[in-house]
Amino acid sequence: MELRHLDAVLAVADEGSFTAAADVLSTVQSNVSEQVRQLEAELGAELFVRSRRGARPTDCGEVVLERARRIRRELEALRADLSMLQGLEVGDAGFGVVGTASRWLVPELVADLRTRAPGVHLRVVEGASERLVADVRAGDLSQAIVTEPVEDRHVVVETVLEEELLGVAPATARLPRGPVRLDALNALGLVLPPSGNPLRQEVDAAASAQGIELDVTVEVEGIRLIADLVASGAGASVLPETALPTGLSGVRVRPIAGLPPRRLALVHARDTYLSIADRAVRDSVLRLVAPGPRGRASVSRPVARS
Repeated sequence: MELRHLDAVLAVADEGSFTAAADVLSTVQSNVSEQVRQLEAELGAELFVRSRRGARPTDCGEVVLERARRIRRELEALRADLSMLQGLEVGDAGFGVVGTASRWLVPELVADLRTRAPGVHLRVVEGASERLVADVRAGDLSQAIVTEPVEDRHVVVETVLEEELLGVAPATARLPRGPVRLDALNALGLVLPPSGNPLRQEVDAAASAQGIELDVTVEVEGIRLIADLVASGAGASVLPETALPTGLSGVRVRPIAGLPPRRLALVHARDTYLSIADRAVRDSVLRLVAPGPRGRASVSRPVARS
C-alpha cells in the first residue's frame, strides 16, 4: 500500500467518479482505476460500487476512507510541525468551544497566543457540545472545550473548570432571598435547551433526584438566547454563570439549592496526535482556566444578583 493508492481512493470519493478523480490528480482515468484495483486486491475488499452515474463507497470503502483521511491529516500535521520547528511558516490549530464559554475564553486565548505562540494560525468553531465532540472524534477539530457529561469512549475527557449554575427569573417574579429551590423556578415555567443537551441533562438529573417533573414551556438550542427570553417574561431558567450577559436587565439571579456545579472539559480524540500548534493552544487554554491571578479569575466577571 502506498500513499498514491490512498490519494486515488480519496479523490474518487470526493469527486464521485473515476474520471473526475483523474482530472483532480492530473492523470488519466485508467491510472486511477488501476490504483484503486491494486488497493482492493491487497485489502481483499471492494471499495466502490461502480455505475453509469459514478462511484460510491461500499461499507468497506467507508472504513478505508476514514482511515485514509486520518493518515492524510497526520501527514499534514507532520509537515506543519517540521515547518514550525524550522521557522518556515505558521502552524494551523482547530479549536472548538461551547458558546457559553467562548465569550470570555476566546479573546483571552487569541491574545495569549499572539504573545506566546505567534506562529499559530487559530481556527475557532463555536457550537453545541454534542456537535463539537462529534467533530473532534471525526478529526475535523483537534480539541474542544465542551460541557460534561461526555459519554464517548473515543475521546479523552479532561475536566478543566467548574462553575456555578444559577437560577434566572423575570424581575417581576417573587423569589426568596438567598439560594432558591429548583421547584420554585419550575413553578414559573422553564426555558431550557432541548433534551440531550449536556446542561439539560444536568437539570433533568437534578429534578429527577428531587422528584420534580419539569415544566419546560420553551426549548431553545442557543443558550445565550435563553437569558433574553427570561428577561422578556417567557419563564425562568437554569444557566451557568458565564452564560449570563454582562449588564442584563429585567431578571433576578439566584444560587440554586442542591444543584452541583457545571463542569467544562477539554476533549481530544483518543488516537490523535496533537501537533505543536495544537499543543500551544492546549497549554494556553489550561493556563487561562486555571485558578489564580493569571488564570480564569482575571478574565471572568461577577454576575449581579438581586
